[in-house]
Amino acid sequence: MYWHQIFNLFLDFIYPENISCILCDKPIKITNTYSLCKDCFKELHFIKDGCIKCGKPIIYHSLEKQDIEGCSYCFNKSFYFDKSISCIEYNDISKQLILGLKYKNKTYISKYISNIIKEKLELENIKFDYITFVPLHRKRLRKRGFNQSEKIAKYLSKEINVPISDCIYRKENTKKLYSLTKKERELELKNAFRLNENIINIKNKDILLIDDIFTTGATSNEISKILKLNEVRKVYVMTLLTKSNDRYVKVEN
Repeated sequence: MYWHQIFNLFLDFIYPENISCILCDKPIKITNTYSLCKDCFKELHFIKDGCIKCGKPIIYHSLEKQDIEGCSYCFNKSFYFDKSISCIEYNDISKQLILGLKYKNKTYISKYISNIIKEKLELENIKFDYITFVPLHRKRLRKRGFNQSEKIAKYLSKEINVPISDCIYRKENTKKLYSLTKKERELELKNAFRLNENIINIKNKDILLIDDIFTTGATSNEISKILKLNEVRKVYVMTLLTKSNDRYVKVEN
């Protein structure tokens, strides 16, 4: 047995994620989907019909026609990425997956998030050459100890056998974005990212960009801009959650 296998067994012993629910710690069976109890699982609203551009939940009343004109969030907006996909609507339960990972050091949750993303990608049937992730500034990375998006991306890379490209770094240590408006986020993130030198050639390649939450799309759009300026062919954004306060019902005339 290799040392890394022993180390993983040691982590499984310390963090028995298959014994209790990863969100509420209620005892569960080892076979429970994503190591969640039934009560927590039923509160996760998986997105079946998302906008074909931004991925936010949308209800189409025409099965034949789907376009961004019916999405209140995408209306009159332009994005550098080709398509954004999200798995679950943001709510008080689903957000605990990200909060537990980022702030409670439950890093094993990233494995389950990558499983959810993998299953969503299979449904979407998109192909790409590399996976990358939203980088943290070195100061924030040093403080937290890990990058949650990088962990998710690395698990996903192993699951689907697509290589990681660490092609973007964060030049500016931007302030936290949760209290900022969309316009303030865009201004804060402007020129915050750069392309890493001496990386795998990404020209004319398709890239999947991993982040945890799609709120306004400002972060993923700024990174997509950098990638497109460096001749990446297509950029797909993939997040676990998206905020659905812009939910819109499209009625065909």
